[in-house]
Amino acid sequence: MVTVKGYYYLVMSEGDVKGAFETKSEAYAFENDQNLKARERVLQDWGMDDPEEKDLDEASFQAGQDGDYYETVRVDLTGKDEDDMVVLPDGTEIDVSEILDNVMHLDEF
Repeated sequence: MVTVKGYYYLVMSEGDVKGAFETKSEAYAFENDQNLKARERVLQDWGMDDPEEKDLDEASFQAGQDGDYYETVRVDLTGKDEDDMVVLPDGTEIDVSEILDNVMHLDEF
């Protein structure tokens, strides 16, 4: 059994862990990358090759409405082990093992 130390930054979408990072900057970079990809998917669906600023804003909003939205949450895993659970601010319960299975680094996305 491994005891974990410190904070992790989880990138979440629709209650699922999409990535876990040891640094806030890596998590925000991944979150931004995923949100931009979501916006691009909407623009492609709309057939927009050369969007204007307002189109980008509307596509970002639509991606969020479609559930394709990512946000970063910080969790403290100090003293936790792989069998424990953590509760996020929105009430979502996540297994520590799931967090550890999703640890990524900037060069992996």
